[in-house]
Amino acid sequence: MSKSLYSYSDPRILALKKTRPGFAVEVLLTEQLQKFGVNPFNTYLNTLVDVRYDDVESSRTLFDETLEWVEKEQLPNYVQGINGVFKRQFSFASKDRVAGLDLLSFEDLVVQIVRVLTSTPSVNLSKRSVKSLSFEEVHRAVKYGMPEVDINAVYITSFIEDSGERKVLHSRSLAEDLYGYLQHNEIPFYHGEHIGVFSVAYSAKDEHMHTQVTTQDISRLVIDIVPDFLI
Repeated sequence: MSKSLYSYSDPRILALKKTRPGFAVEVLLTEQLQKFGVNPFNTYLNTLVDVRYDDVESSRTLFDETLEWVEKEQLPNYVQGINGVFKRQFSFASKDRVAGLDLLSFEDLVVQIVRVLTSTPSVNLSKRSVKSLSFEEVHRAVKYGMPEVDINAVYITSFIEDSGERKVLHSRSLAEDLYGYLQHNEIPFYHGEHIGVFSVAYSAKDEHMHTQVTTQDISRLVIDIVPDFLI
């Protein structure tokens, strides 16, 4: 196995274990796979019926594959030539293999995620629900987590690139955005190239990027405060 990616005593890991297994896996898996330019929700672990044939028996997203091993509290043991990582579902063609992420590297990552999430105290496997919350409760928790920041001037904005310009798709204040997700029993993981933290609503201009807060800061805040919102 490669060097350990996680510290078992890391407060962030301990906080993740108090959320949901799906959210914890999404955070840990996405953070590592983005180094390879791989999205765990549209990249697949494909399995052949037999090494002698090209018939694919199963095809699962890397996220679903990893989450199942965590929920079973077991470690994978993939077989070269039978299992493979592909960018296309139900394909075992060489042209569809994911460049930069081989089977052994993925297996090592899954093993490390399973071990860190199932070590004592293990991740809560009960798939906790979000309790009934008011906007004021969420706003207060966000403010407590960022006491030196004017959270009413922190906006989560998503955008697309079009002809070299950013076009805004969605923009809400941090507290409003988090509250909106929680209202739908969802825990958001803020990351990616097309989302940012800005000081002006509905702007994705570089000069309006927030000078105190990044998406990484927001993600850490969510991990810290969300456990208290779950039942």
